[in-house]
Amino acid sequence: MRERLTHNFGLKILSLALAVLVWLVVLSIEDPVYTREFSDISVTEINGDQITEAGKAYSYVGGNTVSVKVKGKTSIVNRLSKDDLLAVADLSALSITGAVMVDVSCPKYPNLEITPIGSSTVLKVEIEDLVEKSLNIKVVTSGKVASGYYIGQGVATPNMVTVSGPKSVVDQIAEANVSVTVGSSNTSDITTNTTLKLLDQNGSEVSSSTLNISQSDISVNVPIYQTKTVLVNFGVTGRVAEGYRVVSAVYEPKEVTVAGRKEDLDKIDQVTLKDYDISGKNDKIEDSVSIAQNIAEQLPDGVVFTDKEATVALVVDIQKITETSFELPLSKVSLKGSSTDYTYEKSVTGSSDKAVTLKVKGIASEVNALTADNLTALIDVSDYGEGEYNLPLTVIFDDNLELAEDAYVHVVISKSSGE
Repeated sequence: MRERLTHNFGLKILSLALAVLVWLVVLSIEDPVYTREFSDISVTEINGDQITEAGKAYSYVGGNTVSVKVKGKTSIVNRLSKDDLLAVADLSALSITGAVMVDVSCPKYPNLEITPIGSSTVLKVEIEDLVEKSLNIKVVTSGKVASGYYIGQGVATPNMVTVSGPKSVVDQIAEANVSVTVGSSNTSDITTNTTLKLLDQNGSEVSSSTLNISQSDISVNVPIYQTKTVLVNFGVTGRVAEGYRVVSAVYEPKEVTVAGRKEDLDKIDQVTLKDYDISGKNDKIEDSVSIAQNIAEQLPDGVVFTDKEATVALVVDIQKITETSFELPLSKVSLKGSSTDYTYEKSVTGSSDKAVTLKVKGIASEVNALTADNLTALIDVSDYGEGEYNLPLTVIFDDNLELAEDAYVHVVISKSSGE
């Protein structure tokens, strides 16, 4: 038996070795070694508390992801995702230059060969002061509600948030807000939960990866109001400069839209703006007045303007008063209170003219349009008997003209010849 085992022993060993080699070759052919690249692997840091406990904060310069090559059996490598790879940076090993090595492993398949791509597994870490900032939370709405409704000012709960982290990052934060989308189907208040966003002064989102935020999930209530159209009352006050007159004062719009709960809207039908002061003015006024800032009284509680920037356009036409002389035929002068017992003869003292000169003042367009047909002139003789009198002339104009000085007509009153 022993002789059989030892017979051609060398050949038997050689055959076994060849068999193993052939098996390895076949195995290698069926499941060869394969190298695959993985990028954007997020890095988990450890021992960062040693930095924060010292009142400092850290942030990564150029990001905190790495890229590696993984070498191993094809059957294994092809099954991998980057989530199977664990990248760890031990911040207690941070160098004086701010560099830290990232160790990348695959806990699921520890025998894989993992090598970095370039220098991606060396991260640059910046150490800064740890600062804190508190911000009011702004509620931002987008979309449109149906006609007859208005999106009120949303309220966030909590209404403030505290953010802490590296000074360079915290200093970028200009606003904290939450967004709510509304649509035509929203005819009642909207209550929802949404995620807080941190924005810089340009409206771009600030990454919160290195920040601690007191609360990120925010409750929001957005009121949906009904609308109502109300009248706008507006006027002017004061005296314009001496020698000038207000010809007209007009404004637009005459209506404005407000919003609120129905029971609050029932309390308002009009808004009155503070009178516009034109004291001392001597030229045409064209001005725009804010409605919201110039209402004489506050709106009822719960009522708001739908357009807080709405304005009233006011135009006040102010013109210079001019004087002119106008010849009024005496035949156009009527006698008030005359009696059939007397005769009346009209004349102008010291003149043989059959017209009385009137000094008239007003704006140029009205003065230039004056004729004897658009005024009434009369002398009151009801208290006078026989004799000669220089009586004042009363003139009533159809427009805004007036006498610049008193005018008189000489009247001779005589007994009628019939007596």
